[in-house]
Amino acid sequence: MTALSVQNLSVQTEDQRALVSDVSFELPAGQRLGIIGESGSGKSLTALAVLGLLPSGLRASGSIRLGDTELVGASARTLNGLRGSGIAAVFQEPLTALDPLMRIGKQLAWPLSHHRGLRGDALQKAIIEALAAVALPNPEKIARSYIHEVSGGQRQRVAIALALACDPDILIADEPTTALDISVQAEILNLLDGAVRERGMSLLLISHDLAVVSQMTEQLLVLRGGESIEQGSTRHLLTAPEAEYTRLLVNTARSLEAYLPEVSAQAPGSPSGHTTPLTTPSENQA
Repeated sequence: MTALSVQNLSVQTEDQRALVSDVSFELPAGQRLGIIGESGSGKSLTALAVLGLLPSGLRASGSIRLGDTELVGASARTLNGLRGSGIAAVFQEPLTALDPLMRIGKQLAWPLSHHRGLRGDALQKAIIEALAAVALPNPEKIARSYIHEVSGGQRQRVAIALALACDPDILIADEPTTALDISVQAEILNLLDGAVRERGMSLLLISHDLAVVSQMTEQLLVLRGGESIEQGSTRHLLTAPEAEYTRLLVNTARSLEAYLPEVSAQAPGSPSGHTTPLTTPSENQA
C-alpha cells in the first residue's frame, strides 16, 4: 500500500519560474525515503508542497496523493484535517516552527483536542504522556514552559512530540538535526528512528547529510536545481550511483569522514553522541 504518491510535482513562482520541476516518487506505508541534495535543490519546497504549506506566491502543480486524497488544490479544511493525523512534520528550527508566545502544553493541547477529541483531565494526561514519550525530563514543568525557556535539544523534542501526538501515518523530518549541537544530534536521530519503527509510520527525511540518510532510510531521491537526478535503494545509490552528481555527493561525504574520524566514529545512540559514519543499511546491520 502506498501511503504517499507524488507524480510530476512542480513548484512555480507567480512569474512562472520553476523552483521544482516534474518530481515524482512514492513512499509505501511503513517505509523510509530520504531526499538529498545541496542547498537550493528543492528538498524543503517539495516537503512544503506535500504539506500544503508553500509560501505565498508559490504554486504547486501535478499530483500529491495521501492515500486516496488528492492534496494539490485541496481545500484548507481538507488539509487542516490531515495535518497532524494523516501527515505531520518536524522542521529544522523549532523556534520558528513553534509559537513563542504560547506555553508548550497549550501548543500540544490543540492537535490532541482537535484530532483526538480529548478534553479535561484526559487532555492534560495526554499532554504529559506526549512529552514523556520523547524522553523530556520533568514533562509537567516542560508543559508549563515557553519554548525559549528550554534548551535547543529539548525544543526539538517538543517539536517531535507535537508531530507524533496524533499518531500520523507519515512523518516528514526536514533537516531535523542541522540546528543542533553535534552532541545532541545522535540523540534526536535515535529518538526519531525509534518512534518511526515502534509506530509503524512512513518517514520522509529531508537532508543534505548522507551519513544521516544512510542510517535512517531505505530509498533515496537525489535532487539538484529542483529536478530529480537519480532515485533508488539507499544501498545502491551509496555504493554504485549512476549519476555524476550523486557520485560527487557520495565521494565528498566519504572524503569528509576521512578528515573527521573523531566525529564520524560513533553511530546514533552510542555513548559518545557523535554523528554517524557514512554506511549502507546492510553495513549498519552487520
